[in-house]
Amino acid sequence: MFDVTVKGGTLPQEEIDAYIFYTKKKYGAILPEHLEIILEVDGDYVNISYNPPFVFRAYRSADYLVNDVSKMNASKYQEFQDTTVNPL
Repeated sequence: MFDVTVKGGTLPQEEIDAYIFYTKKKYGAILPEHLEIILEVDGDYVNISYNPPFVFRAYRSADYLVNDVSKMNASKYQEFQDTTVNPL
């Protein structure tokens, strides 16, 4: 599912697996089917980028954030529908 490319150095497999776990935990349901994770070693830091890049959007409701409207209950979904501008 994931292709991992390491640039600017080398990383042990355990650390690469940790970055894959981090990506799955943080972005889970919105990840594209085929994703390349690019890990760029910069001294003590590792920059993470993704190919293809994807956009994480969240809908801000009164009390909470959701990244998928199917997770909303009926009243919150109706509120979302009422506030969303639908194109003609």
